[in-house]
Amino acid sequence: MKDRRIEFKNRPSGYFGSVLIGLAFAAGWTPCTGPILGTVIALAVENPELSTVYMFSYFLGFAIPFILLSFFVGHMKVIKRHSQKLVKIGGYIMIAFGILLFFDLFTTVISYLTTLTGGFQGF
Repeated sequence: MKDRRIEFKNRPSGYFGSVLIGLAFAAGWTPCTGPILGTVIALAVENPELSTVYMFSYFLGFAIPFILLSFFVGHMKVIKRHSQKLVKIGGYIMIAFGILLFFDLFTTVISYLTTLTGGFQGF
């Protein structure tokens, strides 16, 4: 739970500052988004007829959390008050996913969810 920040006396502003902040943001997020986006692009190459669906699904999965978070920015005090609980819940979810990955149970869960929901049939 460490946070490292670079403090600027004079923050960059204007177009140049926006580019610098964007580059820094992209450099920080590339390890998180790169493998997923690469997989989505690989799927799109294998199934060109579904490439729009894949990219739109990726976009929704990426954008919806940010859009939802924007509605709750005004209620950050409530989120801060419950931050310990949220961190613990997130930790338990990560442990559960780790166990599923370790024992190769994701395929079982996915096949169960596919039969439960009927699967995606495309267009």
